[in-house]
Amino acid sequence: MATGLQPSFKPRKQPVQARSEATVSALCQASIQVLLAVGYRRLTTTRVAERAGVSVGTLYQYFPNREALIASVIERYLEGINASVAQNCRALSGRPLGEVASGLVDAFIAAKWERIEVSRALHEPLGDIRGARIVAAAAAKAAGVVAGILENCPDASFHDVQTSARFVVLACSSLLQAAVADHTNSLDPERLRVHMRSMALGYLRETRRLQETAKVVAPP
Repeated sequence: MATGLQPSFKPRKQPVQARSEATVSALCQASIQVLLAVGYRRLTTTRVAERAGVSVGTLYQYFPNREALIASVIERYLEGINASVAQNCRALSGRPLGEVASGLVDAFIAAKWERIEVSRALHEPLGDIRGARIVAAAAAKAAGVVAGILENCPDASFHDVQTSARFVVLACSSLLQAAVADHTNSLDPERLRVHMRSMALGYLRETRRLQETAKVVAPP
């Protein structure tokens, strides 16, 4: 798994055998449980190892420090978000642009809100592990899924579908991240849904219109 992380934030080794994968998965799940119980500032490798039922030495076989552990947790969590979005978007292929825009927004909100407390718990450590690269890598994967759906819209054609998909993902992700960080709950899912649908559909329609206009005025 290519992470683009600095060496100090990378795992010591990737699990290959089923038993190793089970251990790393247990450590990641335990990390989330500790985060939810005591918060990031009080999370230690000792607490995580105890919650996972393994020794600290076992944890250090895979992760050199707390930051590398949390980086792996966030990567896996975002992979799960992307998998959920992809699954929920399968039925959108071949649908009109309006249905696609609404469906994409619904998929992103559903994936993020399924475990909103985990999303919030993982937001705090991002700065410590320089998590922008992890988030960017996950967004690039999500954009690939969205691009595949946009390419099959019967009523829309995009000259640069990858860029259009990327901006839709970045816009949705930014709004959702703002909602996650807002502990006042003023950005509830239904309010977000209305505005995100308008934003996504408006952008995609405008992008399509500009491209179609460019084709008309282009010299023969």
